[in-house]
Amino acid sequence: MKRTLTHEQIARAIAHARGPDTRVTGSRELAGGTFNSVHLLTLDRGAGRESAVLKVGPPAGTPLMTYEHALMRTEAEFYRRASAVPGLPVPRVLATGSDRTAIDGDHLLMTRLEGEPWARLRPGIGAEDQARLRAGLGRLVRGLHRVRGSSFGYPYADPPAGAAGSWRTAFEAMLADVCADARRYRAPLPVDPDEVLGLVRARGRLLDQVKTPSLVHFDLWEGNILLAEREGRLEITGILDGERSFWGDPLADLVSTALFGDITRDPAFLSGYRSSPLTADERLRIAMYRTYLALIVLVEGVPRGYDPQARAPLTAWAAADLEAALDLLRHGAGQRAAAVPPLRAPLPRRR
Repeated sequence: MKRTLTHEQIARAIAHARGPDTRVTGSRELAGGTFNSVHLLTLDRGAGRESAVLKVGPPAGTPLMTYEHALMRTEAEFYRRASAVPGLPVPRVLATGSDRTAIDGDHLLMTRLEGEPWARLRPGIGAEDQARLRAGLGRLVRGLHRVRGSSFGYPYADPPAGAAGSWRTAFEAMLADVCADARRYRAPLPVDPDEVLGLVRARGRLLDQVKTPSLVHFDLWEGNILLAEREGRLEITGILDGERSFWGDPLADLVSTALFGDITRDPAFLSGYRSSPLTADERLRIAMYRTYLALIVLVEGVPRGYDPQARAPLTAWAAADLEAALDLLRHGAGQRAAAVPPLRAPLPRRR
């Protein structure tokens, strides 16, 4: 699925984005992604050199999930809007392209941020530093959620999954789309998609509690967060991969931050994010968003042609969290969420 770019294609894209006098003097493809092609570039603009990252989507005709259209534009929009948050480290958008003039694929050129993925560094991080970083992430996410939109849903989706007047309308359409994708691609699921839709719709009144669209990243696991040493200690230096972002309930970001688990078991993060405990209604809304992310993970491997055996640990975690979230929706938030086995290693990159 991921394309291979030639030096000529990269040079043509850069010339189109930054002008014909900009030369590519260094290029290295970043390993690990399976969907987009990502290259770390050194650019010479005459007045000096700069580092940049070029991200290119898959070729036209690649099988996609419904929500995966216009991902590059969505990611660029996320960075532009999130850059207004003081202290939130996101790349600066240098250029975007979707007209296929320079390269046969949607692409995004952005500044390079310093650091290494948190998931890669985590084995060497002590408990005290881990708690400090988690609280810091909570504060950054709280700031992100102060960015408000004018409608609910995905920024470039057609109604009702985009430009919706209510969060209930948008989210039920988003969930219906992923359930339709599951049927279309015949993805193996541990539950019937109709049951998932029914459980969420039965508690749809809870979604009506969300009155204002907030900017939601929805992929804030530690593989998408960069850390670097500053003044002798690790700090968060980058928030990446905003292509899953949407306008919705800020509590939706408490799903990937816990990644196949219960955010209430992360008191450090919550201490930075908010001062009050989660209510029963809020826990049920989070359970809805856990079902949505778990379904995406379980379905996307089919159109992308992933090896089911290699992906088995990830799908097992997603299936277990899906069942735990559905139990909450069936029986209410008074019970403790079922435990999901902890992640033993960094998850594979999805992008």
